[in-house]
Amino acid sequence: MSHAATNWAITQRGLKPATRIVLWHLCDRHNPDLGCFPSQDKLAYDCEMSRSALNEHLKILELTGLIRREQHINPRTKQQENTRYRFAFEADFVTAQDVVEPSPESGHGAESGKEGEPCPENAYSRVRNPDTNPVREPVREPPGRADAPGGGDFDMLWSSWPEKMRPDSREAAAKTFASLEADGKALAIATAETYRTTMILRKEKPLMIPFLKKQLFLEFHGAPPIDKDGDFVITPERPEWGAWLGSIRRHYGEPGVQSTIKCCRILRKTRWPSDLSLAQSVTKMATSGTATDTASADRA
Repeated sequence: MSHAATNWAITQRGLKPATRIVLWHLCDRHNPDLGCFPSQDKLAYDCEMSRSALNEHLKILELTGLIRREQHINPRTKQQENTRYRFAFEADFVTAQDVVEPSPESGHGAESGKEGEPCPENAYSRVRNPDTNPVREPVREPPGRADAPGGGDFDMLWSSWPEKMRPDSREAAAKTFASLEADGKALAIATAETYRTTMILRKEKPLMIPFLKKQLFLEFHGAPPIDKDGDFVITPERPEWGAWLGSIRRHYGEPGVQSTIKCCRILRKTRWPSDLSLAQSVTKMATSGTATDTASADRA
């Protein structure tokens, strides 16, 4: 993860919420030294959308000059490798419109000067485009809607929330949403469906205003899998594992820790233990790939 990349994504204006979410998750996969190579399946899963919808948003990001996609064919296997995504903040960035020379290595264009037949295996986008017109007209908000509390982003959150589960006061929910920072708004939209599903599995009503006011979206962003009872399934490779071992040690001693290690999983209603001093820093801890189980337990 590159904090510089995700911070850059948050500052981009004029994008629809879903397109901004795609950009944010792309930047979340960016490595300053190696680049950005997420698979389509993984990126679609992160963004909670179909591959077809994902490709539409990627096209928009490319047309606006924020990203460029590079596709490469493995010279040995002749198989297409994961797409590389380049970003406008990178020093060597060139927009897709400025790339005029076809490259046999990237699978675009013909090797000779003649026009080649398109190859379905190596096409620029292998997912069917649901639109017949490759250039989508910008969606115009109804008069006054963009200036309403919460703005157009809130419209997406509100419309995606099942009508029977919405709060009585749209205005109160919109004001709560409007009070969030830009990244908080994007995360709220991205994790709303997971939150609702979890609450339903727990036989509880998914409440929009508490979800926003308590910033519960931080609990679900990058969270462990959820089981059929709505519990977080925490396993040894998860960053939450060490923190929970520390909590179990405090409450049940070393026998409790050893028993948990043998089970290889912990089921909990909360992602982090309530007695963890760093529980407020959910996002920071969740994205840390350097903390080991031992270090986490000692710190806890």
